[in-house]
Amino acid sequence: GYRPSSGIAPLRETLAAAIAAISRPREDVLLWDPFCGSGTFPIEAAMMAANMAPGMNRDFTAENWSHIIKKNNWYDAMDEAREMVDLSGETDIQGDDIDDKMVAIARENAKLAGVEKLIHFQRRSVAELSHPKKYGFIITNPPYGERLSQDKDVLRLYQDIGTTLKHQFCGATAWIISSNEEALKCVGLRPAKRIRLINGDLDCLFNQYVLFSGDRKSWKKSL
Repeated sequence: GYRPSSGIAPLRETLAAAIAAISRPREDVLLWDPFCGSGTFPIEAAMMAANMAPGMNRDFTAENWSHIIKKNNWYDAMDEAREMVDLSGETDIQGDDIDDKMVAIARENAKLAGVEKLIHFQRRSVAELSHPKKYGFIITNPPYGERLSQDKDVLRLYQDIGTTLKHQFCGATAWIISSNEEALKCVGLRPAKRIRLINGDLDCLFNQYVLFSGDRKSWKKSL
């Protein structure tokens, strides 16, 4: 109900919400999507942080089934949901995209969802990413590439993602969803977890990367 405009290959809101939930959006914890597109990840995370019930911005066919569910029941449920919304929290939810048009769309969608005050959107390339906080979550859905492993630009993009994560976000946890397994190898980081997901009609990997300095053996000893 909040996304009339989207990119070429957006995630469904339900899948985005499930993925964003792993970060348990909360105050003072960075949640960043460097390929935000129409803003679905940041918006779903902001709705969770604000205790905003899913579906508040849409209609349901069952609202017309007055012989089964009284209209007053719907009104009472909506009133209760609105009373539970809390937009006063201090969040650090950010969304970047290299396309000015998509940034504008993301901002408009966040406004329609009622969470524009909780998200900072800006135009920026992945190579320009940096943040003073050295903890938090990077969750993103980068381009997959139409020809998969044959698209050299996509492979180079995933290399840039890995370089930026390693050098700029040590201490954070990154999650990347992609159908391009060859490109994911170019990230150059060993996934701590691999989860199989379906995005539309595409088989995807959802990889978790724990970002630390030094080698893996030394990092494990420090835990």
